[in-house]
Amino acid sequence: MIIVKIDGENKEFKSLIVRGHAGSDVHGQDLICAGVSSVLTGGFNSIKENQEFEMILENGYALLKLKGKLTYHDEIVIETIITSLKTIAESYPKNIKIEFMKKG
Repeated sequence: MIIVKIDGENKEFKSLIVRGHAGSDVHGQDLICAGVSSVLTGGFNSIKENQEFEMILENGYALLKLKGKLTYHDEIVIETIITSLKTIAESYPKNIKIEFMKKG
């Protein structure tokens, strides 16, 4: 299962962590993993102020952590990433789960 942990949304965004594999098909043919990878890769590539973020994108793991100031452009990109991941999770709840970190 893919686990997505989100700390904050919109202007309050702090981090996004994605771990695991969907397990819906054999490695290299898993369309859910491919969809999540595409969303993350496209989103990470669209972030303009990458010096403001710690970004890691590996097989089975992704991290997007805000280190500085969030620009309006990057806020929209992050909202798009989160919305896309939510859409995948709604269609495949046995393969991807989204958790929002609780505050304080």
